[in-house]
Amino acid sequence: MNKLLDGDIATVNQLIDAEDPFPYLLWKKGKNNNWDPTNINMEQDIKQWKSDQILSDDERLLIQRLLGFFSAGESLVNNNLMIAIPLYITDGGCRQYIARQIFEESLHNGTMAVCCAAYGLKVKEVSNAYKNIPTIKAKVEYMTSVTSNLMRKDFDITTIEGKQEFIRNLFTFYIICEGMYFYSGFAMAMALGRQNKMTGLCDQVRYTLRDESIHIEFGTYVLNRLQREYPEVWTPDFYRELFGILSQAKDLEIAYAKDALPNGILGLNAGMFIDYMGFIGNRRVSDLQFPSELRFPNVKNPFPWLSETMDMQAMGAFFERHERSYQQAGALEDDL
Repeated sequence: MNKLLDGDIATVNQLIDAEDPFPYLLWKKGKNNNWDPTNINMEQDIKQWKSDQILSDDERLLIQRLLGFFSAGESLVNNNLMIAIPLYITDGGCRQYIARQIFEESLHNGTMAVCCAAYGLKVKEVSNAYKNIPTIKAKVEYMTSVTSNLMRKDFDITTIEGKQEFIRNLFTFYIICEGMYFYSGFAMAMALGRQNKMTGLCDQVRYTLRDESIHIEFGTYVLNRLQREYPEVWTPDFYRELFGILSQAKDLEIAYAKDALPNGILGLNAGMFIDYMGFIGNRRVSDLQFPSELRFPNVKNPFPWLSETMDMQAMGAFFERHERSYQQAGALEDDL
């Protein structure tokens, strides 16, 4: 099998002769999750947002913080997919999946537009949250500081240092942004849905989450393949460095949770995210076969109900509200 980073970026990279079928299987899995954020019924959300009796001020703050971060985070992921990662991953199957993921990220950006329109939010306030809300700004600046070097003119993927830089990029976007930060937001949004509040937003999140689960599966596959193909890159110090990046990202997410949830609401409080970020972080590095000592100690999942919100009964309720063409997604597994 050809190594993942050793191909010619400008030559023919065909899906049909890809040596590993797994990315193509993920592409088909994602395709079966086709959906459109404009088809989600937001009528109840609009009524609840306009009412003075249903949503508390804290719940409104939470929704605005979620939209503020997701609008920036989804944009960063999409930009990275369009201008950085495909420059160096030349496998035809992987490029086929990346093209699918770019499309899905555009749907997630569409969700932000649908929600802003439904709630009558000022678009500039949402889109500029990464500049004006300190806890969102800190997460965005951290991610860009770790991953911005790939576009330097002197960047060289053929060196160990270059490969490590590329791996930092993949790790930050697939494992931290999509695998931890987004999951924290999913938990917050689904807590609203459990109270029959903002069910349109919750439905948008359900389908976004199903996309993201496959994104993480792909990112984990690529990182594991890079470990097999370039073992010289994965020194003990490099593993510790990546876990350090994860640890700092965890702390930034906990600070964001305190900002988004200043008071306990919906069965949530900011302290629960200390455990959740440790729990989901351990899951990610375990899937990447990190050394066993690189784990967060004494953490557990504080949200056992999360998986229940994605079971077949819950999706059946979704289908009762929406057209049956979405039913293909019933074959997909969530990653909560």
